[in-house]
Amino acid sequence: MKIMLFTTPTCQYCPPAKELLAEVKEVLYLNAQDNIELAKEYGVRSVPTLVIEKCSGNKIYVGIDEIKEFVDGLGEAEEHQCGCGHK
Repeated sequence: MKIMLFTTPTCQYCPPAKELLAEVKEVLYLNAQDNIELAKEYGVRSVPTLVIEKCSGNKIYVGIDEIKEFVDGLGEAEEHQCGCGHK
């Protein structure tokens, strides 16, 4: 599983999103402006956007409220495992 947070330097909601993810291991923080092709590949249109890449497919969380929902649901094993069972 790969966890990526797309942000920009001028985004007012990006620092709080980073704070929400501070306890989550192995988050890759990406500047969407510096990684335009990757952002396009994942369909990122606004920031902050959290992309969870799993064997079973990608899950996208857009905005601080959806990112908080992801963080709040981390206790649920199904939420952070791939469909194949590995983490």
